[in-house]
Amino acid sequence: MALRFARLFGNSAEFWLNAQRAVDLWEAAQLIESDVARIEPLMVA
Repeated sequence: MALRFARLFGNSAEFWLNAQRAVDLWEAAQLIESDVARIEPLMVA
């Protein structure tokens, strides 16, 4: 599909794949937001 959109709109397939990746990552972050908030960051010296 990315190749088809790239051809249709005159840009790259990478553009469309990156756009989809950003949406997928945002949706995943929303889904597990409370779980991620409970993770304590490591303190590295």
